[in-house]
Amino acid sequence: MKRGLALLLLIAAPAHAQEGLETTASFWREVREPGWQRSRELVRHGQRLLLEAAETPDPYLRAAHLEGAIERFRRAHALAPRDPEALHLLAHATTRWSRPTPSGRLESHDEEAIAFWEALRALDADYAADEVGFELGILFTKARRFDRAVEEYERALVAVLDPGFAATTHANLAEVHMMAGRLERAAVEYARAIELAERDTSGRSAQALSLALFGAAVALDRLGEHTASLEHAWRARSVMGGSMDVLREDGVFFEPPSEIHWYEALGHLAQAEHAPRDERASAWVEARRSWRRYLALAPEDDPWRELAQRHLREVDRALADAR
Repeated sequence: MKRGLALLLLIAAPAHAQEGLETTASFWREVREPGWQRSRELVRHGQRLLLEAAETPDPYLRAAHLEGAIERFRRAHALAPRDPEALHLLAHATTRWSRPTPSGRLESHDEEAIAFWEALRALDADYAADEVGFELGILFTKARRFDRAVEEYERALVAVLDPGFAATTHANLAEVHMMAGRLERAAVEYARAIELAERDTSGRSAQALSLALFGAAVALDRLGEHTASLEHAWRARSVMGGSMDVLREDGVFFEPPSEIHWYEALGHLAQAEHAPRDERASAWVEARRSWRRYLALAPEDDPWRELAQRHLREVDRALADAR
């Protein structure tokens, strides 16, 4: 999720008068809460490091920038413990910190991030309530605590106002229901996400709509509605100009990681449905590769393994017939 920074333009007073008001307010805030001004300096320093982290492709350097930001936000919060902004930024930066380990695993501070978001809610239940619920939903999903993730996404939806954000939240909620085996609930939530994304006129809805359509395709496929599934997958590709790159964009993750290959397999099958007869084989080859990757990565107790194996056999038959 990306949230824009709102610029508030005050026209009731000249700029120098506004600066004087802010200075006076800051002075009296410092009188009431010693350390307030220093906490503001630390917040500004931490925000600059956050921006540097967002612009840094190297994961180790990004982690270093985030560590610097986290330390500054932590100190700012200690100086002004009743101010929610520093705690909010501390939770945000901690959530985004990760670093690859030599074994290839991605190290994170998810449990600490959960504690910070919950502390922010305890400090001020109305402060960024939609974001708090959304971020906790993601963190509990990664921890496979699905009931808590559902609870958090539903809390976020009570507070959310932006239709694009609501669409993403409904889609994430649908994904959690699907992971928990509640396919009918997942299909309902995906339908709501699609509806909201279609109504969003902010210009940011294409990604949310495509992801919701892809998710609905997977849920419908697992419900046995394969034709409707491929229709949704084709539309998901069409929204993004025929591409499936949206599935691998920054900020999009799958739990378990094998899931992305099911999404991509359906995208390849949808491509085969709409391709000229002499071009279908290449799409089936890609679908076969995706099904094989899914089966190689999926847990042994995966409830969809048998269906994936059946789809793989179907693709093998299609390729044999084509030859």
